[in-house]
Amino acid sequence: MRWIVTKDYWGNCLGMGEDEDGVPTHGKPEQGDALPMEFWLCDANENVVFEGRCGDIDADWWHGMEPLLYTWTTFRCRRLYYRRAGTKESWRPLRP
Repeated sequence: MRWIVTKDYWGNCLGMGEDEDGVPTHGKPEQGDALPMEFWLCDANENVVFEGRCGDIDADWWHGMEPLLYTWTTFRCRRLYYRRAGTKESWRPLRP
């Protein structure tokens, strides 16, 4: 699933993500505008480390875990919250 970091509170990771084939890549944050979901990646204390956009997690929750798995070890991200982009829906935790 395509995903990209659009806001970076860690430093030096803006644009980090994966392409449609799951290959790690760097892009421009604006490339996320076409993706249907937005997400937060948080540490164990619920501090937002990264914000980004990704494919439809509701349709494919397994691949929705990819941003979390990618950032788990290096950045200590422990939780992913998501919602449909452009809405005021409540943020939902990723729960497989």
